[in-house]
Amino acid sequence: MTPRVSRSALAGLDIGSSRIKCVVCDPAGTVLAAAERSTPLGARDADALATAGLNALAEAVAASGRHPDAVGLTGMAETGVPLDRHGAQTGPLLAWADPRGTTEAGRLVRDTGAAALHAATGVRPSAKATLAKWCWLRAHLPHALDAMHVWCGAADLLALALTGRVATDATFAQRTMAYDVHRGRWDTDLAGLAGVRTDRLPPVRPPGEPVGPLTDEAARRVPGLRAGTPVVVAGHDHPVGAWAAGVRTAGAVADSMGTAEAVLTLTDDPPDSARTLAEGMGYGRSADGRHWYVLAGTGSCGALVEWYVDLVGLPLGAERHQALGVLLEAAGPGPTGVLVEPYLSGRSAPEPDPERRVALHRLGPEDGPARLALAVVEATAYQARWMTETQRVLTGGGRPREVTLLGGPVAQPRWPRVKAAVAPWRTRVLAEHRAPAVGAALLAARAAGPLADEPLPVHEATASPQEDPDGYDRLYREAFLPLVRRPTADTPPGSRP
Repeated sequence: MTPRVSRSALAGLDIGSSRIKCVVCDPAGTVLAAAERSTPLGARDADALATAGLNALAEAVAASGRHPDAVGLTGMAETGVPLDRHGAQTGPLLAWADPRGTTEAGRLVRDTGAAALHAATGVRPSAKATLAKWCWLRAHLPHALDAMHVWCGAADLLALALTGRVATDATFAQRTMAYDVHRGRWDTDLAGLAGVRTDRLPPVRPPGEPVGPLTDEAARRVPGLRAGTPVVVAGHDHPVGAWAAGVRTAGAVADSMGTAEAVLTLTDDPPDSARTLAEGMGYGRSADGRHWYVLAGTGSCGALVEWYVDLVGLPLGAERHQALGVLLEAAGPGPTGVLVEPYLSGRSAPEPDPERRVALHRLGPEDGPARLALAVVEATAYQARWMTETQRVLTGGGRPREVTLLGGPVAQPRWPRVKAAVAPWRTRVLAEHRAPAVGAALLAARAAGPLADEPLPVHEATASPQEDPDGYDRLYREAFLPLVRRPTADTPPGSRP
């Protein structure tokens, strides 16, 4: 007798800074079909962003041949747009990386205090924070906020397109720096710093609770989706990807690698805010709401490697990925002994130093492009170890048993091996590079039935004979840490040594 094949399926959409990724997967998280689109942030057009997301969703659903039982949404935080009551923009779509808000963030720190803002929201004040963007709008485009009926984040825009309703979740709300992460509500006083009323901010749904059902109009735009299908804003991509990878218990650690890199450690209780802020880190609630997390980020992971491949003139497209892999495998044994300070535009954590920049040390005439490629990857591994060890101190834990790697760079075979050699803990790798999209789909399953409890499969990464763990450990402790902690000529007065 032929076993019956389940036709159940779930859809997940990840609105990233550069790419929109959509998957249709089965309830175990196995991807049945996928599609991608470029993220059209340059136009600052909310309709263009929503259309790109819907097109990716339509392509993936059509390719799967399934009718998804639920749709989950994730993606970048801090990116959003003011909308009127008809869903039209009243101001520009502002991305998290948009520098507008820099002056206003400084003013918020001077007037309110970084410690007070961080203690209430878990967010480090910066131009990224939505509150700083609102302050910029208030100063330069006040009509945009006066006419605003609701603020809508990037993932929330897709929810609006699918359901006709706007709502968000706590992991997104928190990143605005106007949400009290301890009380679980919008903060009237914080929003008021930009002259924004909290009734103009989206309702915050509990984990897994739908924004609403799919509308008839959306079902016509995305053939294969059925009207009435629940749509869930699953949360910020880093916590959602970590959850998908099985990082779900206190003490578990995820290392989310992409253009940027984020290390996330779960804990039962919120960390000491003052110490966490001093290390340049944030904190908040996990994707399923069961734990707290401490989060450290660096903008120099995949971006640092892209800087390197541009520097040496590797080809564009898929050939670039292959050429980098060839260089890494040809680099010979590690550690290289070449030290790279991996900071394209300052260091946010640990020990923040906004003036820090990329620097090369110990580069010799025998070190060609392959050795330098490996040195760049080594530097990202050293930095991730430093962030992880600092988080363990902040959360009161000892050395982690294991750290789970996820994200596009794990597709380079040598990169996880170097990470495993640098780290004094077990290194696990999630091969599925679309973890946030799959995680959003699985978290949305709660709206259609029981929540899938099984994480996505991982495998253990081990150092190969090319890597010397003892040598890496010695270089990390005796050379890398002293080097990157040493004050430079540009280090601001009063910065930590």
